[in-house]
Amino acid sequence: MVKAQLLPIPRAVADDLALRAHLSLEAIRGACDHIGPAHHTTEVVLLAKFLSEAGHGDFSPELLLAANHSMTEVFDGGRKTGTWSVSSYDAFALLSAIVGMYDRQLQKASLGALTTATERLERFKAGEAYQSLQKRRA
Repeated sequence: MVKAQLLPIPRAVADDLALRAHLSLEAIRGACDHIGPAHHTTEVVLLAKFLSEAGHGDFSPELLLAANHSMTEVFDGGRKTGTWSVSSYDAFALLSAIVGMYDRQLQKASLGALTTATERLERFKAGEAYQSLQKRRA
């Protein structure tokens, strides 16, 4: 492993990633007329889960299921109406808590942990089935 991977995520990078996550969530809080922020919010949920599995935070399987349900509603509504938005206060509060967790994770995680989480996200997007880190190691 390269030494740089053991270092914290550079502050400017962490701040930029966190800001993008918060802006995407705010975009779908209102009536967003494009799908990009919904996609990004979904990616943030998965990255937060992956970082949690690497030892940065507590992200239960139930929380992942609830977030998945909330984002499914966002995507279903967007396909029907052309407007992507979070349907309820509870769904927004849940997603907001996850984005806040992601923000905190970025302030504490190593660059290597973020790199690994990002690689897992890319494999997932390419069609690899989701597996928890514990199952992957077994």
